[in-house]
Amino acid sequence: MNRKTFFRNACGMSVCSCLGAGLFSLDNVSAEEKNKEDWKDGFVKYRFAKLIGILDSTLDENTKNQIIESLGKECSKSGFAGGFKNNVEGFFNEIHKRWGENATYDKEKEMIRIETPERDCVCPLVESKMISNSICQCSIGWQKQTYHTIFGREVDARCIESVVRGGKRCVFEIKIL
Repeated sequence: MNRKTFFRNACGMSVCSCLGAGLFSLDNVSAEEKNKEDWKDGFVKYRFAKLIGILDSTLDENTKNQIIESLGKECSKSGFAGGFKNNVEGFFNEIHKRWGENATYDKEKEMIRIETPERDCVCPLVESKMISNSICQCSIGWQKQTYHTIFGREVDARCIESVVRGGKRCVFEIKIL
């Protein structure tokens, strides 16, 4: 998903209503004009981190996690997983090509393990040094929705390691139910 589509979908969910229409016109501007817009990236990341912090301080753990997980599920719905229904190996190849992620699938245990390379969080809304580790619940939601889409079955996901939580990479385990 490109940046414009991601922000449009996020704003459609009222996640970033404060951004304004200016972000959506960046596709057809010069490099100089884009550099002038770079401050917005930092601003968006800062505001999103503050929103997650507000959720942390005002909601009970279960409610907060449900909200953030729902955000991740919505992000996945607007992604490319739908093109890989019943083709998990094709999806694994795609995420390796796009992001360098490695996936293993134990068919007997119906368990998937995703390991990212050492890198910062790939979410364009996240600056890992300033956001609460609650944001990993968003990735859990993304994993759940993605593999539900691919397998057509309910799944459970958990975060084993993440950059936001102090790791050098992110690791997820997905159990097909």
